[in-house]
Amino acid sequence: MSEFRPARRRYAGAALLAACGLAGCAALLAPRRITLSEGDIERALERRFPQDRRLLDIFDVHIATPQVRLDPGRDRLAAVVDLSARDRLLGGRWQGRLSFSSQLRWQADDGSLRLSQVRVDDLALVDPASPLRSAGERLGAALAERVLEDEPIYRLPPDKAEQLRRAGLKPGGVQVTAAGVVVDLVPLQP
Repeated sequence: MSEFRPARRRYAGAALLAACGLAGCAALLAPRRITLSEGDIERALERRFPQDRRLLDIFDVHIATPQVRLDPGRDRLAAVVDLSARDRLLGGRWQGRLSFSSQLRWQADDGSLRLSQVRVDDLALVDPASPLRSAGERLGAALAERVLEDEPIYRLPPDKAEQLRRAGLKPGGVQVTAAGVVVDLVPLQP
């Protein structure tokens, strides 16, 4: 019997090392990216839109929920949104459709995916008879880029953020692919 005890200790020690190794390797086995589909992003936006905003203390703007499209060739998210505006000084009203695209970046401090380097591709106002239509579209496009820049479009749920933290990971780089918006996960810094 005594000849089996050293073997048991060896196996017990190996099993203990293996268990510790598996716990330490949990971060290695965790997924290394989060992929958000167009549908995931649209559902997140549905919780944030429609929105009403005041611009320059002159315009009251209503922004409908954006319709998004992935643009992997340019590594951008494209969107189309219906909007309406009211001029508080002169009482004018406009409706239109805004098309824009944006790169995406991860904001670590609040766990959000945000618009970055927003570019308005088109702003078409519905009232073709207005003599100020062209100027209004240019002004509206410039304002839209400023308003949309840094806008959060998705937030990591607290339970997922905690899972990542326990696995020793945090979100890092962001890329738009045909499969969705891919957020790479990188090791936490000690």
